[in-house]
Amino acid sequence: MTEDDSPQSRAGTDRDDDTEAQPDGGRYLSVKEIPETAPTTDRTWQTRLVDAVPTKRRALTYVVAITVAVLWIVPFIGLFMASLRPLSEIIGGWWHVEGMTITLENYYQAWNYSTAPMGRALRNTFIVTIPAVLVVMLLGVMAAYPFARFEFPLKTTLFFLILLVMAAPPELVAMGNYNSLQEIGLFDTYMGLILIHIGWGLGWVVLFLRNYLLGIPEELEEAARIDGASRYQIFRTIILPLSTPALVSVAVIQFTWVWNAFFFPLVFMRSPELYLAPQVLPLMRGRVQVEWGMIAAGSIMTMAVPVILFLVLERYYKRGMVAAVAD
Repeated sequence: MTEDDSPQSRAGTDRDDDTEAQPDGGRYLSVKEIPETAPTTDRTWQTRLVDAVPTKRRALTYVVAITVAVLWIVPFIGLFMASLRPLSEIIGGWWHVEGMTITLENYYQAWNYSTAPMGRALRNTFIVTIPAVLVVMLLGVMAAYPFARFEFPLKTTLFFLILLVMAAPPELVAMGNYNSLQEIGLFDTYMGLILIHIGWGLGWVVLFLRNYLLGIPEELEEAARIDGASRYQIFRTIILPLSTPALVSVAVIQFTWVWNAFFFPLVFMRSPELYLAPQVLPLMRGRVQVEWGMIAAGSIMTMAVPVILFLVLERYYKRGMVAAVAD
């Protein structure tokens, strides 16, 4: 047997042939060379435990984050516990759990409260919030697209005015809006309050969506224009689908702000049958005795809707927020 006919020589020749036959040029193992069992690690459980111990800086970060989380969640736990217990048990403190009685009576009383029922208030809040969110989303992305892509006169001036309106407190424009709504007959109406929320929320939505749209590659639009697409088709088929995370973030934030708004409904809504949920909560105090359990139940029902919305859309919300801030 010659040296060229040896098994080692034939194995090397076969390996070279396999390497040449592989499209990746031999960067990966062939099927024959893949081991049947996973490689074992030399690290013991003591070594892994030591490596898992955080550094002092990271440990301090964990402590601060946990402390802030506890400070935020403890009041909510107390509110939730108070909403499920009779007044006689929460007078001495909600943290006393000996002999605790769980009841939904507080929720029933809040939902059907005689002066201002929470059921009707939640319906009124939905009537105002949903249009205010949808219209702001549509108008915001339509206004943000020109600021992100086009060059036109007074572009910088208009954008500065938008930022200036965002910096103004709502009390500054309340009187002007009050007189305007009375003149056009929209004072103490759902439509008037919806228009106020749309005008007030449009500024930050334009700023938010403009920052997000700047991160979308312009090459996508240029390729569509070469294929003969119009600006409207580009906006409808490219910009809107790619802006879904940012639009969801806008929807969640705007929904939360409009849902929890107290100042604008207090100024522009006067009829008790049109009261929104934030207006109804103070009316549940009563004149003789404060029903803390009923107030807590009304608060839980009011905050439950935006919290559920956030939990359902959390993934898109995070993507939109990160992209808009980073860009």
